[in-house]
Formats: sequence, C-alpha cells, structure tokens
Amino acid sequence: MPVVRRRSRPILSRLLALLLVVLAAGVVDARGATAATVSSTELTTGFALRSATGLADTGAAISQVGYGTAGWTPVTLPSTVLAGLTAAGVYQNIYFGQNLKSVPDLTGQNWWFRGEFTASALTPGQVYWLRFKGISYRAQIWLNGTQIDANAVGTMVAHEYDVTSLIRPGAANALAVLVTPPAHGCKDLSFCTVDWNPEAPDMNAGLWGRTLLDTTGPVALRDPYVRTVLPLPATNAADLTVYADAVNATNAPVTTTVSGTITKAGYPTVSFSQDVTLNAGERREIVFTPAAYPQLHLANPALWWPYQFGTPDLYRLSMSAATGGATSDTKSIDFGVRQFTDYRTTVNGTSFAGYKVNGQNILFRGGGYMWDLLQRWDTATNAAHIQYVKDMGLNTIRFEGTLGNEELYDMADKAGIMVMPGFVCCSAWEDDSGWSAEQAQVATASLDTQMRAMRAHASAFLWTYGSDQPPTAAHLTAYKNVAAALHWQNPTLDNVATWSNANAGMKMDGPYVWEPPVLWWDTTKAGSAFGTTGEEGTEAPPPLESLQKFLAPADQWPIGTAWNYHSGAPGSVFDNTTPYTTGLTSRYGSVASAAEYSKKSEVQNYENTRSFFEAWNAHEYTQSFGTIFWMLDSAWPSVHWNLYDYYFKPGGGYFGAKKANEPVHIAYDYATKKVFVVNSGLAARGGLTATASVYTIPDLAQKYTTQAAVTAPANASTQVLTIPALTGLSTTYFLRLQLKDAGGAVVSDNLYWYSTQADVLGNKSNWYRTTPKTYANLTGLNSLPSNSGVTAAATRTASGGRETVTITLTNTSATTLAFFLRPEVTAGNGGGEVAPVTYSDNYLSLWPGESTRITASYLTADLHGQAPYLRVRGYNVPATSAPLP
Repeated sequence: MPVVRRRSRPILSRLLALLLVVLAAGVVDARGATAATVSSTELTTGFALRSATGLADTGAAISQVGYGTAGWTPVTLPSTVLAGLTAAGVYQNIYFGQNLKSVPDLTGQNWWFRGEFTASALTPGQVYWLRFKGISYRAQIWLNGTQIDANAVGTMVAHEYDVTSLIRPGAANALAVLVTPPAHGCKDLSFCTVDWNPEAPDMNAGLWGRTLLDTTGPVALRDPYVRTVLPLPATNAADLTVYADAVNATNAPVTTTVSGTITKAGYPTVSFSQDVTLNAGERREIVFTPAAYPQLHLANPALWWPYQFGTPDLYRLSMSAATGGATSDTKSIDFGVRQFTDYRTTVNGTSFAGYKVNGQNILFRGGGYMWDLLQRWDTATNAAHIQYVKDMGLNTIRFEGTLGNEELYDMADKAGIMVMPGFVCCSAWEDDSGWSAEQAQVATASLDTQMRAMRAHASAFLWTYGSDQPPTAAHLTAYKNVAAALHWQNPTLDNVATWSNANAGMKMDGPYVWEPPVLWWDTTKAGSAFGTTGEEGTEAPPPLESLQKFLAPADQWPIGTAWNYHSGAPGSVFDNTTPYTTGLTSRYGSVASAAEYSKKSEVQNYENTRSFFEAWNAHEYTQSFGTIFWMLDSAWPSVHWNLYDYYFKPGGGYFGAKKANEPVHIAYDYATKKVFVVNSGLAARGGLTATASVYTIPDLAQKYTTQAAVTAPANASTQVLTIPALTGLSTTYFLRLQLKDAGGAVVSDNLYWYSTQADVLGNKSNWYRTTPKTYANLTGLNSLPSNSGVTAAATRTASGGRETVTITLTNTSATTLAFFLRPEVTAGNGGGEVAPVTYSDNYLSLWPGESTRITASYLTADLHGQAPYLRVRGYNVPATSAPLP
C-alpha cells in the first residue's frame, strides 16, 4: 500500500513544537509519557460530486480549503457516482420500468469527489492516517493542495496514507479525489454484475467504501487475527495463534510493547505481551504462538457453531501498542474458536468437496448475495438479509465478487451464518491470461485486502479463487502465496465449476431457468442434487404487490419489453422468462391477468424451491454436500433469480425454502416416490411417527394412507416410507406428509400437489437448462371450491420497538380445503405488507375443521405510522382484512 512519509523539519523546531503542544495539552500518563490520541473518524458529510469534464481547475486547487463548489452535487460518503446523483434527484425513479435506460453512460468521464472536514487537535507524537476502504476504479488523491497518490488503482484494494505532514490539526482540511470509472463489459478488475441485470451506467465508480481519518501514536496496529486449531476429533481444547501488524510511522527505530487480551464472559481472561523494536518506517507482523505463550492453549473453549448446530460463541481480542509507556494504538475484534476442514467424495464419477465444522459434517445451503445495483446498503438492510437467511433455515451466504460489506460479515459471525467469498466469473477476473503487469498487481492486492478483511471472521469457511474457471497457473500460485502469508485458516478452492476443472470440487452445471421439481431429485440429470454446487437457480417472479412497484399496469400484463428488462442482462439468454411462463401455463393453466399470473407463480415458486432444498437435504453426506441457490436476493427489482425480492416481501420461493429447511422435516422425492425425514440438528429425535396420505381433488377423498415409526439420527437424512403406485386418483391430487412426536404434536406438516400426468424431462440439455418433454397437469387446483369459511383471530404485543402478532387461523368449512393461505400484516387497510417480516409459517393449507397458530414479527417503525391490519387470502380463499388489536 502506498504510504506518504512526513516531511522532515529542523530537529530544533520539531522539539519546540512538541514541547509547546505538551505544555498546552497536559496529557501525561502515570509513567510520565505523553499519550497520543487514538481515534477513528469516518468522513461522510460535507462532500460534493461533479464531472471533471469542463472543469479546468487542478487537484491542487480543488483540494484547497474554501474552494467553491457551487453547482456541484452534494453527496454523502460512501457513494458511487450514480448513487450520489440519484440521491440528489438528478436521476429519479430509475428502477421503475425502463427508466434506467434514460441515464446516460457515466463512465466516459472522470468524476471529482471533494469535501472538507475538521481534523482532531494534535497531541505529541500523534500520527494522522487517511484510509480508503474502496475506490472504483482508479483515482488521484489530493489533500490540502498536495497530491498524495497519482494512481490509486483497484476497486477492491484498500489505500492508506500517513498524512501527518499535510493535516491541519484542529482546523478545516480539504480532500479531493478524481475518480476514473471502470470500463463497461466487466473489462476491469472491478465489481461486475455479469448477466443478472443491466450494468450500472457508472459501473459503480466512486468512493464505495468507507473513508476514514485515524489518529495513532508513532506505532499503529493493523489487521489483528486469531487462528484457531482444535485437536480434532476432540474439541475440548484449542490452540490460538495471534497475529497483528505493527507499523512504525517515524523516521527512526522505535521500541514498542504489543499486548493483547482475550476475553469472554464466564471464561478466564488470557493476556500476552512482547517488546518489539521496529526500524524506521517498518511494518512487521507480530506473532504470539501457543509454544511461546502457553496461555494461548485453551482448555474447554466455547465453540462457534453455525446456525442449527449450536451457539455461535465469540471471544473478544483486544490489542494495544505502547511506546514510552504510553498507548500508541489499540485494535479489537471478535473471533470464534472453530475449525473448518474439507474432504473429498466421488459421486457419479466426479470428485466433490465436502466440509466439516469442529469435526461434524455440515451441508452448506445458502444463496448468492447481491447488494443494491448502486451499492447502497445500511445497517437495517444488512440485518434484514441475515434475518431472512436464518428464517429460511439457510446457513450460508455466497459472495461472488460482492466483497466489502464488512458489517454483513460481522452480523454473520453473530448469527452463525457461514460465508463463502471469492472473485466473480465471466469478466476480467477470469480472463487473466492476457493481464497487464498492473492488472496482476491489482488482483493480488485485491485478494490481500479482501482476505485480510475476511480472515478474522468466524463465519468465513471457504475462499474460492475463481468461479466458473480457475485462474491461470501463475496467478493461482500468486493467490495461494497471499493466502499463505496471511495464514488463511480455512479451506480454499481453485474454482467452483467441474466443467472447466475436473478437480474443482464443485459443479456449476445449471440450471438457471425454471425446471419441474423432479429435476432436483433425478440424479441422472445435470444440476440435480448430487455432489456440491457453487450455484444454480430459477426464475422467480415476485408477488403482484412488488411487481406493481416497478412496472406500470400496462407492463404487468401481458409480459413484454419492460418485464423482460427486469429479467437478465439485455442480449443474454436470460433476458426473458419464457421457460418459467411456459411451465406455469402448461401446468397450472392459462393466465389472463397479472393478478392471475402472480397467484399461480407464487404456488409454482413455492413448489419448486421447496423441492430444490429438500432434494439437497435428503441426499446429504451420501450424494450431496452443499448447495448455493442462485440467487439469495436481487440487486434491483427483478423477475429472475431470488429467494426474496428487492423489497424484502417474502413470497412463494421464500416460504418454500423455509418449509424445506425446517429443523426436522419430512420430504417427498418426486423421482423415486420415497419419503425422507431430515434432521438438521446435532441432537437425535426419537419417538416420531411419519404419516403419508393421498387425496383426490376437489372432493378430498382419501385414497391411500400409511405410517411408520421414525428415529431421526442427528445431522442425517433417513428414508422412512415409499409411496406405491396408486390407481383411482384424480388427475391432480394431494399428498400430505406429517411427522408427529410421541405426544402427538406436529413436528413437520408438508402438503404436495401433483399429477397422474407427471413432469417428464427431455434429453435436450445445455449449461443453463434441461428442456421438459411433458408437463404435469396441476389444473385441478383451479377446481377447488371457493372457501369463505376461514376465520382469523389475532393478538399483538410490542416491546423494544418490535411487534409480535399471534394469529389463529381456522377453516370452519366442513368439506372444503383452505389451500395456500397467506396471512399478511399490512401497513394500513389494503396497504402493503410490512417488511421485513418473519412468520413462523406461511403459505399453509388447512383441512376442513383444522386450526393453526402462527406468529409474525416486525419492527414498529416499518409500519411507517400506519395502523397494522391482518390480511388473509388463499388460492381458493377470498381476501379479508381486519385491524389488529
């Protein structure tokens, strides 16, 4: 990283200046040493943005205090160019319809970010550091009239400067950054959205990461990290190795005492320390090993466990550097005592990677995270993502190139959600055979920056150097050298696609468009639930209420240009949802309106996503070892690839995933007609009974029923039943699976709708699709009689800004099923569903006379001042709305 050294001054004048400051400040520690201020201030306000085109002034002038910015666009950091212009109203409602097309290309010009800030007062020996967590793509940086970097390059590279000689302590300072945007078409080593939505018109140029002004004494600490090793298979001890970099910011040798403590409530405090002499300007890694510091061998540590496996316990590491007896810098992190290991198993002739945590097999299941198209996020948004991941029963988030949202990593640590970082596919990142020397340097610097940010996190379990294709040998070696130098403690993969690298350990064979549920179970088909997959998924049109937020009524139906613009990237094979719509109309019947399309698509999304996760879960550790659904969320309002939509309105795919991933679940295999019970926890469940019953539609006549006693071993899938070939069924029929405990309480309740005319997959297959040959006939659902006999009673409690609603739903009809019921807490009568929101269950069905109780939880603030209402509707249940008490 580039470092600007302080300007030299005559020794006498420096001593006099320091003496004056000491006398003025009067800050002296108990041993007589003067303590520098240790602080970190994020620079956010007081900045403005404008195109460099037509501006003749240089950085030397623009970075002077008092420079006039009349006509510039005010901007709050961090911000990309387009995010800043949109926030200021220069471009409006750009996610609606095709409005994004009206934004001009913003990459053909450079952009100035300029602002003023007040620096803290100077104390003796104090050093000022200017740190940029993310600039895209290239920048010239000026401070108070002086250029401190002529070429800060690399979107994912952090940049840090000692600016002590340039800062005006206790006074106004001016910072100016001239940004050169990345090239379109993913031609730079920048962020890239490949084919899942249109490119941002600015390619996310700007100061997208945090900008910080830090103060330390003469020695600064950087990147503390604790590597944890368990005596596997035992977990009753742990060896900790602590690393931190110490930086001497002076022009002379300095002796510093680097100390640390490890704390956790209820556990002994561990302390350690060593004296180090650093040469002038030296940056050195300081290491504390269990061999030299036996106290770093912990007995019976609290372990960090992923979600559904246990508690994600965290320890606190606090470190300090002292010079002359005074604190020079401090750093603290949370870390987990845990160990991820990998293994290989051959399935269908291919070697696949599996993973263990603390010696226990773990099936990773998750989704591919996308930040907003303009890279906007905040704490509430990050918290909603983590909340939804857990609510769906997922345990993993994949970051394919969307690296740098460090707050999300922190939240994942606390929630027990594993994270899978790596670089993006289909771009300059993978077109590395022709890299320039600068690009090669940017790539390794990017890895160094991002791996430093990730390595201390308990949630990080894997790093993938490539996605669809592995890096070339030379660059892969350079990457692995970076990981070794950083003591990366987790498994790595060269890439995640066996089609390009037979030893990758993961496959990426698609599909990426809709397939019938049987595909996930038929392990003769590409993309089915065998091995380990880095990603696969389907189109997922959002609920009607979300469509209405980004499409005009005429664009909602019939499907046309505006709809397709919100599918995949224009000109890609994903710029339409034809496979999805063909499947929907062929299976559920013709569609005449947006409302009808949404009603049926919600059912199809639920059915398909539930089956996806059920198949991967049911085959765990024998045929399947981990899966990532493409995608978790969408970068903008999309009709393709998401488990929940841009507005955080949970829909059919969300609740299908939630059902499939419940802690103990009973599931149906569409290919073999077997029934499985999957226990996702580390405690066995005995005394269970599984029941399978088949009913005709619409009369609900029971044509078959059977049951079996079940013991569900910990962290395992067990086959418990097989549904025989049946006769006398209606063309569309119901299969109801239930799992009850010894007391008769329902553990898992799962309703399937299928057909005597099964989905049949064809032999035509490519990297994104296996084309169905024939479709199931599910139109019998449309013959279900209307049911107006569903009643709803609710209570509401509020505490700490959060509300909990308990809802009791009853089907009072003596003859008619209430199918696919959707209770929603809305903001006002007829308003939108409050979001984000979690429900204990949803999109459920009630047999005649049945009743169920569910809970909903949300923040009061997300009602936006409206009174809460309960809306209830279903596939054959008319909508009702009533105020919540």
